[in-house]
Amino acid sequence: MIKKIPNIICWFRMLLVPFILLFLLENPLSASLPVKTRFCISGIAFGIAIISDLIDGKIARKYDAVTNFGKFLDPIADKFLVLSVLIAFAELGVLSSVPVIIILCRELVVTGLRLAAAGKGVVVAANYWGKIKTTMQGITIGIMFVFAALLPETLLGEPTVVLGQSVCNLLIPQILLWLTAAYSAISAIPYYNAMKQYIKD
Repeated sequence: MIKKIPNIICWFRMLLVPFILLFLLENPLSASLPVKTRFCISGIAFGIAIISDLIDGKIARKYDAVTNFGKFLDPIADKFLVLSVLIAFAELGVLSSVPVIIILCRELVVTGLRLAAAGKGVVVAANYWGKIKTTMQGITIGIMFVFAALLPETLLGEPTVVLGQSVCNLLIPQILLWLTAAYSAISAIPYYNAMKQYIKD
């Protein structure tokens, strides 16, 4: 039974995504809540999702519960979480869509390589580069939620009396996102080198 726990936690992380988006994006169900409250709720849910990612990995390693299905599901759950939140922030106009597209393209390329390897009967788990990439994405989004919860009026482009502060509040998350996008793209190279043998034909 304990060997199923990491995969159950992965499914739980994926199920949190609709809940996060429910409060992050304006809709009939969340419209009655203040913007700060919405961002706080979705940010806390995102934090729980990130913590669950750490927990399932530790359980899998400690109890020798690493499975091929887990190797496949864990990165899918991470991508589902990160990309959904980034696209939602881009839709809100908080983030530039260009670095989000770079991250999306990177994930599609690596997923395609994984599928090519799976076609040969090889399941490829996340490597060191991929784990750093996921950590950077989680930290960047976490910081974005902090800014969004504390200062939603500056992130959403509403008037603010302190122009310099507004520019700074927007600039910091943008810089972090561009750095994350750059590293995400670079991190695809080791995956390609490791799996290019499966797409030679």
